[in-house]
Amino acid sequence: MAKQKIAVLGGGVGALAAAFYLTEQPDWDSQYEITVYQQGWRLGGKCASGHDTRPGHGARIYEHGLHIFAGFYDQAFDLLRRAYEVVDRPYTHPNRTVFDAFTPEDTITLVDQSIPERPNLMWYMDFPPNERVPGEDLGVDPLTVMIQRMVGLVLHGAPTQLQCQAPTHPPGTNIVENAISWLSNFVAKTEDELAGLATNAFLKVVVTMLEDHMTSIRHQTWDENTKIIAERCLLAVYLVQSIIHGVAADDVLKKGYDVLDKYEWNEWLYANAVAVAKTQSPEWGDPDTRAKQLLAWTPISSFYDYVFGYADGGDTSKPDFAAGTALRAAMLMISYRGHFFWKMRGAMGDVVIAPLYLALVKRGVKFQFFSRITRLNIDPNTPRLASIDYMEQARLKDPEAGYQPLIEVPLPGWPEDMPLEGWPANPLWDQLVDGEALRASGRNFEEEHAGNPGPGDTPRRLELGRDFDKVVLGISVGGLKQVCADFPARLPDSNWGPMFEKLTVTRTCAMQIWLTRDMADMGTGNVNRTLAGSAQPYSAWSDMSHLLSREIWNGANRPRSVAYFCGQIQGPENGKAADEKAYKLAVQWLKDNAAIHWPRAVSPESPYGLDPKVIYDPDPSAPGDVLTRQYVRANCAPSDLYVQAPTGSLYTRMDADESGVDNLFLTGDWTHNGINSGCAESAARSGYRCALTIFGRKPPLPD
Repeated sequence: MAKQKIAVLGGGVGALAAAFYLTEQPDWDSQYEITVYQQGWRLGGKCASGHDTRPGHGARIYEHGLHIFAGFYDQAFDLLRRAYEVVDRPYTHPNRTVFDAFTPEDTITLVDQSIPERPNLMWYMDFPPNERVPGEDLGVDPLTVMIQRMVGLVLHGAPTQLQCQAPTHPPGTNIVENAISWLSNFVAKTEDELAGLATNAFLKVVVTMLEDHMTSIRHQTWDENTKIIAERCLLAVYLVQSIIHGVAADDVLKKGYDVLDKYEWNEWLYANAVAVAKTQSPEWGDPDTRAKQLLAWTPISSFYDYVFGYADGGDTSKPDFAAGTALRAAMLMISYRGHFFWKMRGAMGDVVIAPLYLALVKRGVKFQFFSRITRLNIDPNTPRLASIDYMEQARLKDPEAGYQPLIEVPLPGWPEDMPLEGWPANPLWDQLVDGEALRASGRNFEEEHAGNPGPGDTPRRLELGRDFDKVVLGISVGGLKQVCADFPARLPDSNWGPMFEKLTVTRTCAMQIWLTRDMADMGTGNVNRTLAGSAQPYSAWSDMSHLLSREIWNGANRPRSVAYFCGQIQGPENGKAADEKAYKLAVQWLKDNAAIHWPRAVSPESPYGLDPKVIYDPDPSAPGDVLTRQYVRANCAPSDLYVQAPTGSLYTRMDADESGVDNLFLTGDWTHNGINSGCAESAARSGYRCALTIFGRKPPLPD
């Protein structure tokens, strides 16, 4: 029997995950031939990265943003573990196994604006590591277990020096020990018992202890820092109590998280916080005021930063994050395996995308680069995809060999014959016909889309039966609005129209700065940390100095640290105009915020706050300012846009087999996949679902 041909459209995590899990199925290669069609010269989509190959630039890593895996990324770690095993690198390779390629991070920093008299207060949140390993178990814990962990984390964060002096408890009683002792008996609760938590079967104990203690210490003389810690504990318990009240009130245990997506996260929290405040400790003030205080709390606002959860390109007055998706994400984050965050030891393209590419090539999957999909054509008489239009962006000098996209990055300290496989920041022009002319013209294959064709593109068409039998659609939703523009009218009973209307996307911006001094020397507290809650548009940043070991720096004249930033950006600009806007915003952001993060490296004369001598200059003789020789970009191309999770949008998402077209299967973080938010884990889960669906074994969605 002839093999069926599967065309995979797109090269992001969702598309590559679908292709990889297809090759994990027994005897897949006797049934299918798989070809991945990708715009431009590299894979990765929003996760694409590249090394600067110019002499003297150290093979610097350029990212689309700040990419860090969360501890609940089980499907993503499963995907990578399997891919690394297929690639089977030698023991001397710097990234031999998946856990050689990641490093844990347990401390997260928030810029706490909750205390008016102490603006920009750094709050270091420590998350205790555990023995669980991400990717070993793809099951999702029930909400009851996640709530236990949530309470446990609150208790872990309570300071042991706060002793209960309230009359309802014996003098000297330790709040934390008392509560943990209670928690140790809080196991295997039934749904009815959990519902009772809303009326304080459990939290009443914790809240009473903390609030009694707060009443006591407010009448005592305590140092300011202890009071701040105590207030945070009280707000944390208030948050937990409000969540559990809402879980019970909306019957989430029986109906699932999705029932809440008709609410906005802040809206849902506010309603339940008011309800709790009306019944608990009314002496703490007006319920409306108290609930608003909770919503303004830094952990809540930073959560929106983490998921790019503001409408209109980051307008902080317009939060829009669906409540069910938000609650699921919060519960998954605190149910981390091993460590709260996992940082990559290398560019995301090197750690995530290159191993997937190498594994797929090793298994016989074909890749056709420089193929920009422009239109999917449904058969006029049947619900089948009949043809696919695309533009051939460039011709190869050696079509038989195909485009070879990776470069070798020889890392100092590692064997010369064990370089790191990575992606260049630009195409390998010498493999292209008229490559030098294309380079000189400034051709940017990734900025092109259906409404912006590139010069010299050659139109091509893939035909059903000749070039494909089944199609995996892994293009991001931003690009789909053009590629599948006629789907809503052609498929009126499907969710294409509602999805295009409800599932919003946002522009993001990224900044990377290489520095001549290490973070501690510049006055940064708690180095090697990730920080959220800073000012927009670069509201999150991380000390990524460990990545200098994955670049090529030798001698004394080299950077000593590097910082990555990201956030949302507003405006209609595209291409160079958008990058210029991101740069201007970066200059202003540094001018306003440099002293907060690097107090010993600022200069009042500097136009961007930082002393120019602190910024590493790879080419001091070049024209322009040193900051222009760092890396700042705006992600505005359709496939670069971040997929948000606004209120009600979940109900318009489609699962792998819900395209309305018999031979078209869906993958990507925009699908209905059990996470439903823009992240690598959502994309990996979607790819897994897509592959198993094609084989007739679609797994159930987690509760």
